[in-house]
Amino acid sequence: MSDFPPVSYINNREPWPSPSFIPGTPHNLPQRPVATTADYPTAAGGSIDVREIYRYASVVTVSLNVGTTSIKFLDAPIGKRNFLGFRNASSGGQVLYIEFNAQATTGAWLALTQGQLVLFDTVVPQDDLYVIAGAAGAVLAYAYSTFNG
Repeated sequence: MSDFPPVSYINNREPWPSPSFIPGTPHNLPQRPVATTADYPTAAGGSIDVREIYRYASVVTVSLNVGTTSIKFLDAPIGKRNFLGFRNASSGGQVLYIEFNAQATTGAWLALTQGQLVLFDTVVPQDDLYVIAGAAGAVLAYAYSTFNG
């Protein structure tokens, strides 16, 4: 027999009925809504409260051999870019340098060592993108998504 009082729950909450349940295939996600002016509520004084409707990413992936000369690998989008990722897929230890809106140099702000990955999915750069390697034989793998907006 124990000297401790019996253990019990502070409150007896019932489980929530699967709020994150996603039905099975073939269509796991709801259809993407199309924005109209009726979707934006009018605030006092006639101004419109504009909110971005969630957009799904349609990801395009590319692998590119990179040398010691700066090359443009992705143009600024015509619409809006909503996903962008880079990975240094080199096997020889080369460092990749990525520059935004300017020719890449080894002094670029973004430097990726072998196997390193960078993902932009909240605030996504819309610039032209350039890359250069610290040594020949580097490989850049990148992915992006754009939408008309």
